[in-house]
Amino acid sequence: MNILYIKEKDTPDYSSDALFHGIKNLDGVNVEEGSDDTSWYMYNTEESKNRWMEEWGNDKGAGFTLSHTINTDSVIGKDVEEKIKDRYYDRIIYGCIWNNLKYLDEVKKYYDSKRVIFIDGSDEEFNWYENINGVQKVTQCRGFTLREGLENIGLYFKREIPTTFFGDVIPISFAFPEELIVDGVPFDKKQDWCPLTGTNFPDWVEVSDKRYGFGEQDLYYEEIQKSKYGFTMRKAGWDCMRHYEIMGNGTIPHFHKLEDCPPKTLHNFPKELILKTNKKKPNDSYNDVVLEMLDYMRNNLTTKKLAEYVLG
Repeated sequence: MNILYIKEKDTPDYSSDALFHGIKNLDGVNVEEGSDDTSWYMYNTEESKNRWMEEWGNDKGAGFTLSHTINTDSVIGKDVEEKIKDRYYDRIIYGCIWNNLKYLDEVKKYYDSKRVIFIDGSDEEFNWYENINGVQKVTQCRGFTLREGLENIGLYFKREIPTTFFGDVIPISFAFPEELIVDGVPFDKKQDWCPLTGTNFPDWVEVSDKRYGFGEQDLYYEEIQKSKYGFTMRKAGWDCMRHYEIMGNGTIPHFHKLEDCPPKTLHNFPKELILKTNKKKPNDSYNDVVLEMLDYMRNNLTTKKLAEYVLG
């Protein structure tokens, strides 16, 4: 299968990056990128890591979990317009639809809607900065907002879907690299709760001063692994990489107000299992619950499973 992956945003976007990681790890799939900016930070090279440190340092989640995880080569598409006309690509994926939709006029002419994929990984509320004839226009968007007309051109996958949303979209969620999922229950659970880092938590939640920077992913994961539970919650949107990092490291997430999550958001998340453990901690069956959770992750929440889901 030949895929053209277009993402004209040179900063991380978890929805797009998780899908890109999964596609790059599928057998029999050839991926060409729309430009040098598509996913340069996803590649496990010294050049990529040095550029990250120069541009972002410890920002952007310090590059944890998805960045610098791909060990194959980057392939930038050549003669792309001619290939589109020849229908060379089996799928054309726009990884971040709130940026420049490169080649869209050509794609509309030569491709039917089942072969074009749009990924809308936006938060519940965000600003869209659109350049119109050299003038920047700022539009405030919400969970109900669609980029007009795209659902008629291709398959429109949307991350945050409000309960009363009736647009023609397909739900999508973040995912976790399968190679990072622990094999079983981490042996040494020294503490009940993982020390929290971050902002915007409820006042009653104790937040640690501890911070992990670029290159310290192993230390961050070890802190999670030695904890029985990790607090997580909706932030700018319901989907958050923290949920997956807690579960993937063999720790049960305590998900604040998960019962309020719209049914089509976090559509394949193990809500029932986590709500059950939120209500009553599984003291005697803790290891069994963790093993069930890890098994669920491997079967549903890896980047490869996400790629298979999107590609159909």
